Amino acid sequence: MIEKAEAVVLKTLNHGDTSKIITLYSREVGRLKLIAKGVRSPKSKSMGLFQPTRHLQVIYYSKANSELQLFKSGELVNGFFGLEEDFDRLTLAQVVVELLDRSVEDEETHPRLFQLLIDTLARLSDNAVSSAEAYWFFHTHLLRELGYRPNVGHCSICRDSFSNGGYLGTGSSHLECIKCHQPGHESIFVNETVLNVVQDLLDAQWGELEKSSLTARDRRTLWDFLWRFTFHHIESSRGMKSLKVLRQLYD
Repeated sequence: MIEKAEAVVLKTLNHGDTSKIITLYSREVGRLKLIAKGVRSPKSKSMGLFQPTRHLQVIYYSKANSELQLFKSGELVNGFFGLEEDFDRLTLAQVVVELLDRSVEDEETHPRLFQLLIDTLARLSDNAVSSAEAYWFFHTHLLRELGYRPNVGHCSICRDSFSNGGYLGTGSSHLECIKCHQPGHESIFVNETVLNVVQDLLDAQWGELEKSSLTARDRRTLWDFLWRFTFHHIESSRGMKSLKVLRQLYD
């Protein structure tokens, strides 16, 4: 059966002498794996389509009960070429597609998540938009859409609201207030300013967000909080290759 999908390239893998296996995230069927035969041949018209982050329309042959479908043709919708002009933005975009790939199951449709992906790549490719805030918005809303919304409003033990910040321990997704927390070497302290930024990111639409004015230390805390929380819920995210490069940006 011939199918059509709007999709973003998440990753590719060379196969044989001239083919590629492409993993995409689509609006219609969620994560989708295609084999594109002969696409690495110099004569292939599709050779330049399959760079991670490319937004495509693809036509493919679908076979029931098969994890790998056969690519027929495709065309570029948006290359997000602005990413290639800025290493930091390109790095964040690579983290976006790899994190999404490690967070979703095959053929699990989620149109809001697809739209979040498209919107995030567009924001990251726009030099007028804060790349860090575009990424933070994606990360928090990805967690929310997957059912892992961080609770930054009150202590997980006594339920009191945070007035002086809270602590997040290793292997935990629960914040504890200063009064309830038992000190440990692996805990990180998240002050009230950072907790408020996370709350705003979760609750607001992109156009409603006010530009944050975090210090360098607060920004680092926000990165650490997001990843520690994510590692707890999405085990496979611990081995992300792009995260090694990202750490160089916010260390």
